[in-house]
Amino acid sequence: MPEEKISATKYKNDFQKEKYDRIIVNVPKGQRDVIKDKATQLGYKSLNSFVVDAINEKLEK
Repeated sequence: MPEEKISATKYKNDFQKEKYDRIIVNVPKGQRDVIKDKATQLGYKSLNSFVVDAINEKLEK
């Protein structure tokens, strides 16, 4: 019986499901771009890393 190949997308989705919790954040229309621009100005490579750092900063207080 040939081995079943797992697609790269399925592997990635399974990995993320196992290792991460998902949080969905809703912001007013247009605010996402404002936040993303600020994250880029501050040197973040992704919007996600900026949001995670902002949350962690608040948790430390």
